[in-house]
Parts: sequence; structure tokens; C-alpha cells
Amino acid sequence: MSKETMTINGKVYKAKEVDFNFICELGEAGIDIADISKKLIPTVRVYAAYCMNTDIDSAGDEINAHLISGGTFDDITTVFTEKIEDSDFFRALTKTAETNTPKKTSKKKDAEVSE
Repeated sequence: MSKETMTINGKVYKAKEVDFNFICELGEAGIDIADISKKLIPTVRVYAAYCMNTDIDSAGDEINAHLISGGTFDDITTVFTEKIEDSDFFRALTKTAETNTPKKTSKKKDAEVSE
């Protein structure tokens, strides 16, 4: 079961679902969905802003204060990771990508078919 809240700099925020709106927020911040794992820190900042109902600079300031006061980045990334894993939207995207990916055939089978 996913955590429903996260604490950033002593304030508790409802952890929002990773859905179409969040993916749009990522895009507006210049992060492609395919780059989430490569750009984890900026992605988590966008997610925090999304949950906090604020802009990414304000969220970054809160995360910065959270870290300075002894909080950890894990406090935030754990919730974000759980929300991705629990996301029906993310699962649907993954399933669609798998369905639309062409299957590889062996060259031997292709040669047999053309003979």
C-alpha cells in the first residue's frame, strides 16, 4: 500500500497520483517521460511542486530547507516511487508501449518464409 502523504520541511502534503496531469507538468518543466530515471532529482522536484500546489522553484526551496534541516531526499523519493508503481496511468502507458513495440523475428525464419 502506498504512502498517502509526504513531509517536506516539517509540512505534510497529500501525495498525488502519478497521472496524465503530472506527466503534463513534467513536459512543461522540460522533462520527457522517458527521462524520468535519468533526471530523478528534477522529476522529484516537479512531483513535490505538483503535490504542494506550487511552482517548481518554491518546491525546490522547500526541499532545500528540508535537506538542510536534516531531512533526506529519500523522504520524498520513496513516496514518488510508490506512486509510480501504483499508478494505473503509468501501467497503461507501459502496456501500450509494449503492445506497440514490433516483435523481432530471427533472420533464419525470415529467410524460410521468403523461399
